[in-house]
Amino acid sequence: MSILIFIGVVASVIVAALLIRKYTSVEFVSHARLLFRAWSVWLGGIGTALGVYLASAPDAIITVWNMLPPDLKSMLPVNIAQYVSYLLIALGIVSQFIRQKRLVEKKQQLDAQP
Repeated sequence: MSILIFIGVVASVIVAALLIRKYTSVEFVSHARLLFRAWSVWLGGIGTALGVYLASAPDAIITVWNMLPPDLKSMLPVNIAQYVSYLLIALGIVSQFIRQKRLVEKKQQLDAQP
């Protein structure tokens, strides 16, 4: 149920951003459509979705943890899934500094158009 609330909030934010763009002087960057192909957006989104899922369904991670072999459990910290979520978000931030050649080329093409 809480995942539906999260999806509803995200949808509301998107609609609000579109309405703000339409009725105010706020403009999106010319390459906004290309951002969905950027590594940083994907890594940050996956990390955030994992974090939200772990917060909304803690019993799922406990079930997975109990299915692991004992020797693997002894090597991993109990909250490894949280660390994976944090790592993905951090990688998303770091990946903003990495140039994606195809996206740069497409951005230049968009900027060249009148």
